[in-house]
Amino acid sequence: MVWLRMIKVIVLGVLAQCVYIQSQFVIGGLFYEGDELDVTLTNSAEHFGFQVLIRKVSRKGELIEAGEHVCNLANEGVIGIIDGTSGKVTAHVQAICDLLDIPHILIDHNDLIKEDWFHLNLHPSPQAYNMVISKLVELKKWTNVTIMYEKGYSLMRVNDVLEMASKTMTVSIRELSGKDYRDVLINSKRNGYTNFIVDCPSKKLEQFLKHTQQVGLMADEHSYIFLSLDLFYKDLTSYRYGGVNMTGFTISKTTDWTKEQSYNEIKQYLIHDAVKLFNETVKMVKDMTVDPGTVNCEDYNSWDYGSSILNFMKTNKIEESTGPLIFDEFGQRSDVHINILELTSAGSQPMGDWDFKENDITVNRPLLLMPDITGESIMRNLTFKILVAMVSPFCYLKESATTLTGNDRYEGFAIDLFEKLADELGFQCEFEVTGLKYGGWNETLNDTDGIAGEIDHGKADFGICDFTITSNRLKAIDFLTPFMSLGIAILYREPSKQPPAMFSFMEVFAPEVWYYMVLIQLLLGVIMILVGRLSYKEWQNPQPCIEEPEELSNQFSFANSVWLIIGSVMQQGSEIAPIAFAPRMITSIWWFFTMIMVASYVGTLVAFLVVEKNVLPFENAYDLHETKNIMYGAKDTGSTIQFFKDSQDKTYKKMYVKMDKNGWNAPGNDEGVQKAETMNYAFFMESPSIEYYKQRHCSLMQIGDLLDSKSYGIGIKKGSPYKKVMDDALLRLQEIGELQKLKDLWWKEKRGGGKCGQEAKEEEKQLGMKHMTGVFVVLGVGCILGIVISILDMLWGVFQRSVKYKTTFKYELVEELKFALKFSGDVKPVKRPAKTDESPETDAVAEAEGKDELRSLRSLSVRSSSTRRSRSHSHSSRHSPSDLSVQFAKRRRYSP
Repeated sequence: MVWLRMIKVIVLGVLAQCVYIQSQFVIGGLFYEGDELDVTLTNSAEHFGFQVLIRKVSRKGELIEAGEHVCNLANEGVIGIIDGTSGKVTAHVQAICDLLDIPHILIDHNDLIKEDWFHLNLHPSPQAYNMVISKLVELKKWTNVTIMYEKGYSLMRVNDVLEMASKTMTVSIRELSGKDYRDVLINSKRNGYTNFIVDCPSKKLEQFLKHTQQVGLMADEHSYIFLSLDLFYKDLTSYRYGGVNMTGFTISKTTDWTKEQSYNEIKQYLIHDAVKLFNETVKMVKDMTVDPGTVNCEDYNSWDYGSSILNFMKTNKIEESTGPLIFDEFGQRSDVHINILELTSAGSQPMGDWDFKENDITVNRPLLLMPDITGESIMRNLTFKILVAMVSPFCYLKESATTLTGNDRYEGFAIDLFEKLADELGFQCEFEVTGLKYGGWNETLNDTDGIAGEIDHGKADFGICDFTITSNRLKAIDFLTPFMSLGIAILYREPSKQPPAMFSFMEVFAPEVWYYMVLIQLLLGVIMILVGRLSYKEWQNPQPCIEEPEELSNQFSFANSVWLIIGSVMQQGSEIAPIAFAPRMITSIWWFFTMIMVASYVGTLVAFLVVEKNVLPFENAYDLHETKNIMYGAKDTGSTIQFFKDSQDKTYKKMYVKMDKNGWNAPGNDEGVQKAETMNYAFFMESPSIEYYKQRHCSLMQIGDLLDSKSYGIGIKKGSPYKKVMDDALLRLQEIGELQKLKDLWWKEKRGGGKCGQEAKEEEKQLGMKHMTGVFVVLGVGCILGIVISILDMLWGVFQRSVKYKTTFKYELVEELKFALKFSGDVKPVKRPAKTDESPETDAVAEAEGKDELRSLRSLSVRSSSTRRSRSHSHSSRHSPSDLSVQFAKRRRYSP
């Protein structure tokens, strides 16, 4: 007994000595104001017998204030500083600690870390992140990924993924900045991105998740990898049922101490481990002392034991709440064991583990055993009460000539779904139709109400209808795995189709194309004139009968050039034919250009003339808000109207106020649909309901995309022992396609379904006058203009002849009209005989002589052209009867 007492005294003395030694040492802490990490450091320091000094920086980036705090802590004689700041503040603190040889312990990732820093970082290194993320991306077999990172962060931790971009996958990068991420997320949704790697601060995770859900990026097809180690410390209840694949990491494990302290972020675990590291190091460094005032910034006095302590920390491998504390030569923690978690409808579940040395992911998901579903079940032979709302197509009163009782009274999607589950698990159903609102947590009553309240209070076992999973309802009850994804959309009366506009044929090309077409034709006309004048072969003899002409003529005037160009465009050709090589080459290129343009125009023209378009008065909810003559509303109770009421979007908020103030909301879906069909009214409702009513009301349509993304679920009491087996059975029905079959049955077939599902096949449409009116108008206008111009040209010619031959304008006009309106004769004399007293016989003789001489000139011209075939045919054709008449007149004028 004496020896036992002596041993106890010795042990207590040693422990007291250790505590006394450690109580002499002070650990410094540097954090931002508003952080609660100082409490964690204080508790951990007291647990291991250290004193602690806390300093706080007023705001991020305050370098001078942070430097003063470090100097004050050094002057107080701290043996090290645990730094909870980040960015440039951490870099500034490190510079001072490096100068004073004070151990600097980091607990967060920092992009500014350099290899020569005098520090230790307990947070996993960028190297570890690169290795585990690249392995995880390979495991998921992604072929494309979008990296989203917070502004101010670098991409150090995803370098390996970026290097994969040119080899096996497509990588997009998006920066998250400001307080609203929705613009970036909406852009990603429009681009069809589905796989994301997210690197943002822990404090902004909730904001990111909320905005992601609001824009509809939390559906089954979306998959996320979050770099933050705090993801699964957040409340993810609202995202469990959307089907999204959400993967994150953790390195913490629960100990008696951490469980007692209720840690809820990784920095708290790392602070505790840092203090534990100091505790183990102090035991190994003998005779260590540090007196206040010996280390200060004014004299640049460094601490003699600083390097020794840091070296002991690097080499002293201990096991704590975040795993083995193993550091490389640069103070980085790469050799770390990372746990990979996934979010499921049951909460966070382990997916696998990654180890640094093996650089491989060991998948250890809990397997779902088939006996849990198909074998004996805890639900077998039990009877459950199911609340159902009388909402189409979830529940109807069955039509029958006889009186029905019990479950036989009802039919619908919800009824069939529960009967499938009952057959799968062997239980009995008792359906009860209720008129209660769907309910949730009522802040006013401080209790649950509606269908959710009935389930919570134990008056019913399950609730099924168009029961949307919301955060408010999750406060009251739990939900099974969602059986349908949905979102809010707009139901509106389909507008009547509008026929094509009168000048729709002009819409084939954009206005700028037409402008360029006109401009290039004018420019090409000038070019043809220039090339024609420079090419000697284009200068031709105007009189083939004269071998040595005094003058040569050129066919390329501006009018002729433009006429040649326009004739090519219209596919009609012209009498103008280039002779020299250069004009021919330019003309050939122009013909090729017009061939492409005309083929493009003709190929596209039919679509513009035949298709009748729906002209919508608005495209989305924002446009609807701007309209002045369209009423809009939603069901006055439920998640849809609550969405507008609680929305942070200013436009949606204004729409809710307007709907509520004007009384535009409807008591139910049927009433809202009726208003949309008979009035100028847009009804907000959930997409499955819109799909249902569109099948039965052919005049209605959905306008715009979904405003949000959510799911329907079956309500169940929190903590129910039946949740797991029901989830498993529901998933099995989804996998074998039973849910889709039920949806097709009740949406598209029964109760009037399919009426509007197949659009009537339209007959082949002909291009009638309503399509071609514009072309005829253009043709008519062109003809009228041509007639007017020809009349003006005739009047001008009449005027010139009346002056030249000294006759009256009236006489010349009458003679010209007589000749034009006879519609006979193809020869027109250049000068009609003046009014004289000669007898008719004299006139007849003169006219006969003129005709004979005209015929002789024609034969002479034909013989001359046949002997000169090398000359252009176009020039010989210029000698029309009117030209020969001129020669005839000249010869008569000068004949003896």
